[in-house]
Amino acid sequence: MARKGHRDARAELARLSDTSAQRADALDQARRQVGILFKVAAGTVVTVWLLALGFWSGLGSYVPLYIAALLTALVGAGVWWVRRNLGRSEELGALMGGPELNESDRARRTAQLASRVEKGEHGAILAKAQLEMHGDPRLALTTLEQADLSKGQKLVLNQIRGMRAMLHLNLGEVNAARTLADDIELEKTPDLATRANLSGIVAEAWARSGNPVDADELLDKFDPSERKFQDVRVQLFRARAFAGAHRNNVGKMKKALKDLEGVSTQLLIGFVGGKRVHPLLTKEARKRLERAGAVPRPKVKMITR
Repeated sequence: MARKGHRDARAELARLSDTSAQRADALDQARRQVGILFKVAAGTVVTVWLLALGFWSGLGSYVPLYIAALLTALVGAGVWWVRRNLGRSEELGALMGGPELNESDRARRTAQLASRVEKGEHGAILAKAQLEMHGDPRLALTTLEQADLSKGQKLVLNQIRGMRAMLHLNLGEVNAARTLADDIELEKTPDLATRANLSGIVAEAWARSGNPVDADELLDKFDPSERKFQDVRVQLFRARAFAGAHRNNVGKMKKALKDLEGVSTQLLIGFVGGKRVHPLLTKEARKRLERAGAVPRPKVKMITR
């Protein structure tokens, strides 16, 4: 398979693995939760002041008013902190865009994130790597490696490890991917679609590094045909293909490759001639690519005497 074909396959996989839609959904959910939080906070403040005024009028002491003022300040500080973090997430979401961005847009948005990446801001690092992985997975890995994985929110650290592991897997660097995958704490990821995507990455790393049984058990928790997993089905299909091959379950492997082909034939190119790919996968993927006309069939030379 030509090198250009592999580059195209990686670009297609990056496009279909783009998590911008997931992040947009997560932001929408966060906005709704913040809206509810603001209403609860406002109701709490009103209730506290009503009680404080009641005690003040009954006891003639200003202590209840001081307490109410202190609680109001604390609630206000909490609301400000939540709103500030949500604003930063919205800004990053707007900069990330999606897979439809052209190269000039990506370059401009990447430049806008540079200063925040230099400061070690995890969200900015993720956003910049998301923009870079469409054209240069190595550059995206370099960006992700700037994140300090010893501190930060578990959810964000899981996403950074997951993206790094996915890029290593796409490049055939299984050992590096396995090390990162083993540190991903799936139970710390409440969003089901994000957890499914990370589980697919973890399962692929496990299957390709000698642990396909546990990979299969993990994948059985998620049905790629369900609508809620629509945006992460490519990673789930890939993991199922590798798990099937490494368990010599040819039927399961073929089903996963068929599902991938149904999304995009180019997704099969990475299995042909890629590093650390099981021979069964390579053989079946090549057969499907030849049948689809994506690669030429080998020519048979006639020997004449």
